[in-house]
Amino acid sequence: MKIDQSWPSLSNEEAVRLAKEGKANVSSSSASKTTKQIIFSNLFTFYNMLNVVLAALVITTGSYRNMLFLGIVISNFLIGTIQELRAKKAVDSLAVLTAPTARAIRDGKEVVLPCSELVLGDVVLIGAGDQITADGTVLGGEARLNESLITGESDAVLKQKGDKLLSGSFVISGECAVLLTAVGAESYAEKLTAEAKKLKTAKSVLKSTMVKIIKTVTLFIVPMGMLTFWNHYVDQGLSYVDSMIPTVAAMVGMIPDGLYLLTSMSFAVGVVRLAQKRTLTQQLYSLESLARADVLCLDKTGTITSGNMKIKGTVSFDGEDIGALAAEIYSAVPADNATAKAIVDAFGSRNPIEKTAEHFLPFSSALKYVAANFGAEGCYMLGAPEFVMKDGFDEIKAKSAEYSADGTRVLALCKGSFNGEIYKAEKPLGFILIEDEIRANVKETFEYFRKNDVAIKVISGDNPAAVSAIAKKAGVIGAEKFADASVLSDEELSAAAENTVVFGRVSPEQKRVIIKSLQNLGHTVAMTGDGVNDVLALKDADCSVAMASGAQAASHVSQLVLLDSDFSAMPDVVLEGRRVINNIQRAASLFLMKTIYTFALTATLLFAPFSYPFAPIQMTLIGAVASGIPGIFLALEPNFKRVPKHFMRTVLKRAAIGAATIFGGIMAVLISGPFLGLSADECSTICALYTGTASLMALLCSCLPLNKFKATIVVGCTVIFFGALKLFGELFMLVPLGGEARVLLLCLSPLTLIQLIARSEIFRKKKN
Repeated sequence: MKIDQSWPSLSNEEAVRLAKEGKANVSSSSASKTTKQIIFSNLFTFYNMLNVVLAALVITTGSYRNMLFLGIVISNFLIGTIQELRAKKAVDSLAVLTAPTARAIRDGKEVVLPCSELVLGDVVLIGAGDQITADGTVLGGEARLNESLITGESDAVLKQKGDKLLSGSFVISGECAVLLTAVGAESYAEKLTAEAKKLKTAKSVLKSTMVKIIKTVTLFIVPMGMLTFWNHYVDQGLSYVDSMIPTVAAMVGMIPDGLYLLTSMSFAVGVVRLAQKRTLTQQLYSLESLARADVLCLDKTGTITSGNMKIKGTVSFDGEDIGALAAEIYSAVPADNATAKAIVDAFGSRNPIEKTAEHFLPFSSALKYVAANFGAEGCYMLGAPEFVMKDGFDEIKAKSAEYSADGTRVLALCKGSFNGEIYKAEKPLGFILIEDEIRANVKETFEYFRKNDVAIKVISGDNPAAVSAIAKKAGVIGAEKFADASVLSDEELSAAAENTVVFGRVSPEQKRVIIKSLQNLGHTVAMTGDGVNDVLALKDADCSVAMASGAQAASHVSQLVLLDSDFSAMPDVVLEGRRVINNIQRAASLFLMKTIYTFALTATLLFAPFSYPFAPIQMTLIGAVASGIPGIFLALEPNFKRVPKHFMRTVLKRAAIGAATIFGGIMAVLISGPFLGLSADECSTICALYTGTASLMALLCSCLPLNKFKATIVVGCTVIFFGALKLFGELFMLVPLGGEARVLLLCLSPLTLIQLIARSEIFRKKKN
């Protein structure tokens, strides 16, 4: 857009002064937590506070060695904080690459600045795809804006000289100059730009499951602890020390220490890994959403194809120079999209006769054509044949279908009339034929999704036959099943959503209808896009992925941004999500196993004449070698199996098998111990040894099938456990075992194999 020297123009010195006065377009909202927030969120948790209280209770007994569980709390805090800070650093460094920029006029010249450096009184130039990040007034030009983030209505709104623009809207078409009248906290940008980035929190089965577990444990852990202390101190008449230590041990055992932290840490590691592969993760749990998706909706341009448009040729019906006429149109209409630029590159050098347009209509995804009225010199329209010709489309339908059959995009150029800002096509003059190259490796990408039972839906604004042909070339299975959305009602479109693979002539609102229809059918829907017309659908999808080379508005509303705009990077994102989910599921069963058997044991002993057999220091060691240490390392292992649908059911089934084995063995010791003449200390030692062995067996089961990495973890944890007991037996409150005690321990040992047999049986059934 040509700069009008009558427009106000700030100097760089004035801009610096205004910024110092607090009149810069700075937002206090951030897509990621601050360092302080990360530290506080990891430090001030319910479980940390509970562990501190338990440590204080142990101090009152004078048994300081039983405070070892605080080491696990500190380790969890440090590991979680460090991983989140690493993820923050990765996200922030990549976010700079997708941060919104603006074309401002400084010292009378056009400069490109980060939107945060704009100040009150700046004049900015906006065009198609730009998001408005500060309020202003149009000085010149005209543009059509989507103000759905403000009004909820997605219709294009024409903005001309003197009209006000509100931040949070984005430009569909056209170009204009805007004087900023409100920036930063004084405008809508503070609230709406943040909303544009975080319109929808990624759905997470993992997160919701963890919350349910934490709420359930929280509901019971404190009253169970109080009842345990009462049972030992009042009912059994034990001393304060002998009552408090087993009470703390029971509560420490019921806490799934590190489970929630392990979940966040695993996702943080995933964020860092994807950052190294040039993928920006704007929401931590969006990895899971994509890994669980069973339908992937995508646009043709910029996803299947590269977006590099080339003119394949022209077709003239009456000998008219179609290229020259197209160049005439774009001498008046802004060339603000890839199609327009391809036409200008091909025909703009023909130097058409200078004509002044009395009125022009820029391209919009709703209209699907451009038009320019040159008064007595004629009125011309260019766009999708059926949208330009409307009722007269049948006249050229056969010719259009002939050229689009092989995937060629057909634009119809027509002579028309203009009346009251309404354009009407009167005579078709010819076609412009455009081809769009298919991206490299896209066939392999579609094959990957096919093998993993992810259905592909191609949703495009182009001719459905042409899109279908391109989808076939790209390897989309079922691409011959296509529909023209422009002739379907919302009800018909919803009905076609399940079985139709390619949708053409889809409006932005219809993309939302398709997404919501698939979701209503029980699908988890991922959506990729790069244009302004994709924004509404990206907002509604379960997981949204944007190409960084596309419109800024698309990147802002998406959970993931492919910085290299390469669709073939999608499998890497899915695999990373699978690794996180599968490893958390495996580790979760280990954490919950301890919670389940401790809860069952504590509840049983409220009604049985036995003391709780563990000390806190013993539970700390068992928890460390059976879940804490292996959980951290297992979270890093490649694990790309398909994600199970029923996360909670799978985790609880695995945890329950191990918990039942341990609970049964402990009760056997407590019941048979007195008959064999064993002391309470000997029973406690047997319980610790048996529980540790059974927990390590559960770890082995979780690591099947073994490889070198997992075998090293199992062997390492086993060595740590038995080595610690051998070297520091007294520290862990163990006593030497007599003959009867050793025999009992030996007899119980085969029980630990039950879970291995049960797991193997479950695995065999799944395989069959």
